[in-house]
Amino acid sequence: MQALVYHGRNDLRYESFPVSSQLGPNEVRLRVKYAAICHTDINELRNGPIYVAQTPHPRTGRSIPLVLGHEFSGQIIEAGKQVRRLKVDDRVAVNCVDACRNCFYCAQSKYALCPSAAYIGFSRDGGFSEWAIVPEDCCYRLSPGISYRAGALVEPLSVGLHAARQSRLDVGSRVAVIGGGAVGLCTVQALRAVGARQVYVVERAEAKKPLAMQLGATAFINPLQDDPRQAIEDFTDGGGADATFECVGSDAALETAVEVTRPGGTICLVGIYPGPSRFDFNSLMKGEKTLVTSLAYGDEFPTTIAMLADGRLQAEPLITRTLSWEEALEKGFHQYEAAAASNVRTLVQIDAA
Repeated sequence: MQALVYHGRNDLRYESFPVSSQLGPNEVRLRVKYAAICHTDINELRNGPIYVAQTPHPRTGRSIPLVLGHEFSGQIIEAGKQVRRLKVDDRVAVNCVDACRNCFYCAQSKYALCPSAAYIGFSRDGGFSEWAIVPEDCCYRLSPGISYRAGALVEPLSVGLHAARQSRLDVGSRVAVIGGGAVGLCTVQALRAVGARQVYVVERAEAKKPLAMQLGATAFINPLQDDPRQAIEDFTDGGGADATFECVGSDAALETAVEVTRPGGTICLVGIYPGPSRFDFNSLMKGEKTLVTSLAYGDEFPTTIAMLADGRLQAEPLITRTLSWEEALEKGFHQYEAAAASNVRTLVQIDAA
């Protein structure tokens, strides 16, 4: 099969890659329809390997070279002997956390905390390929009205929903989101859906303002033009945000998140950092602010799909452009930074049928 194969830092190749002819008893084979390019993929290409397995993963035995892609949708074309919940021809979105489903954390649906979890696209071959073999437990059937395009974005929308849940947000809260990229805008939608009264987006790219407002932001603050702390204090009568979601993955973004959050408020880390951070924890202690983290998702996929089906969440507006297989490497990966100011999510159409 043809696939985008990660061989190491700055070494991603569109090439023929061997496909297993055998399915495990609990696995399905998908014909991949769409896969999305996530900033985490770019981070691996530019700064990695970070999460991509450098030595054989104990659960999968896979390591570099490995097929990237953790946001994708597809159609089941073959099912293992013990697959019961799904069947051939089902349309599915893929949860990239391949967890054991038997441990203490899995019993609580905290799959990302499973000690033996393998991540599809990082320690198991992912969705930038014509075919993908994944566990049945990682596949969630799409409702009839949800397209394969939207199905590829169930993953980042679930990231946003999980972050909202991790923060234990109270209905009626006033919140800030640092970063107006895909994860930030998914988080905006999730926050409004679970009851946030106001959502202030802090983002440098002015081109993202119309979409942020369309998807539920009540204010857009460009830090190159206005001071985020002062602006949010003005919106909240001097109090600050009840909770702030850092969706960039940088020290500067975290510092901004702490500054705009009221004393006693919560900062939720959602963005993935490219390396170790230097952060002054006294800035948290001075206001007894709480720092929580949000990694991927747990059992959010069914809820995300239901919310897409009834319109509480939207995927299509997040799709800035759709590339063909032939364009994916050059225009999608190598030119990613050039389009960053306006791009939210780039989809790669892998199977046109």
